[in-house]
Amino acid sequence: DSMRASMISVSGTAATMGSSSVSLLSLDLSNACTDQDGSDSSYASSIEEFEEEGLCEVDNEECRFMHDQIQSAAFELINPEQRDSFRGRIGSILLRSLSPEELEASLFEVVGLLNCAATNITDEERDELAELNLK
Repeated sequence: DSMRASMISVSGTAATMGSSSVSLLSLDLSNACTDQDGSDSSYASSIEEFEEEGLCEVDNEECRFMHDQIQSAAFELINPEQRDSFRGRIGSILLRSLSPEELEASLFEVVGLLNCAATNITDEERDELAELNLK
């Protein structure tokens, strides 16, 4: 059961990132891939399992689903009430993890993820998000 929760979390993270130009495996996505009970899932090993099953392809540390329908199905595993906060967590991790050059190249995607969780942020975070939206 915890393996299923881990796979849901990891597949949801990968599906949320989708066709992003950001390298999934090189970032610290452990916070986004935390199981509901708070334990860390093994993101990289789960991605390897997906690759072995032919669900995704990993090339130069970037993960791509083999078909859009697989990505959609993986995203559907995330509880609908948690999708926006999930996207926001991934956006926050990317914002902290990316170099200034990488952030500039992926700014639209990162800000889009952060905007999903805009209703659940502090005033300080809202000001920072507004500045990012204006870039």
